Amino acid sequence: MKIRFFLTSLLLGSVALGAAADVRYTSKTGASTATVTTTTWVKNKRQRMEMVTDMGTMKTKIVTLTQCDQRQNVTLDTDLKIYYVTPFGDGGGKAEGNQGNGTITNTYTVKDLGTETIAKLKAHHWMVTTQTKTTGCAGNTDNTSKVEVWTAPIPVLNCPESAAQSQPTCKIKFEEKGDVKGMRSAYNGMPVKMITYQGNQQTSVIEFVDYSTDALADNLFAPPSDYKKVTMAEFQQQQQQKMMQQFKVPQQ
Repeated sequence: MKIRFFLTSLLLGSVALGAAADVRYTSKTGASTATVTTTTWVKNKRQRMEMVTDMGTMKTKIVTLTQCDQRQNVTLDTDLKIYYVTPFGDGGGKAEGNQGNGTITNTYTVKDLGTETIAKLKAHHWMVTTQTKTTGCAGNTDNTSKVEVWTAPIPVLNCPESAAQSQPTCKIKFEEKGDVKGMRSAYNGMPVKMITYQGNQQTSVIEFVDYSTDALADNLFAPPSDYKKVTMAEFQQQQQQKMMQQFKVPQQ
């Protein structure tokens, strides 16, 4: 089964539905400085995400495997045939700046705008405003974001463990306030249309361009056998060298 449809804005995280079938979907995000095309494959407790960013003079590709059954993420470079592994909860290093305790508090205001048909899918329409305040070693900020979202019952990866975070020198307390129940309802499924705003100004556009429930091969969700495992530092160093070669100016 394949459905083609259009989408406006930035795709955020969703509350996972039970995935009864393999799923692949592609979205295109347009902003003022770049276009991002993201293809996601989901099978059981694993996900593959390929994100291609086109900034005109430069194009980058990031491939990430979420292996919930192994409690780890795997980042690949398909050109260099290398990868590194990040266990869930490993932030990749020590926290910088202030040390000690911190808080991140999200306060939600949600409007239920009813149901609509988006590209042959019955979707629920919501407006979600989120005020995020941080304190202590999490920084001292106060930001408000607004997202208009239409969600449909398309399965997404059910892996809450992947959201775990670890900062050895910063103990962070997460708090949710306001209409938490409404927020969870708004993201219950796949956002098939979204608009993000800065004030009343639209800031980004997403276009869902493909959706399929065809069977997926298991080898999509693990590094190929001929790829070399490296550290994160080695991975980043080799990527930098690759980019320097790609944009090297020929000598006259």
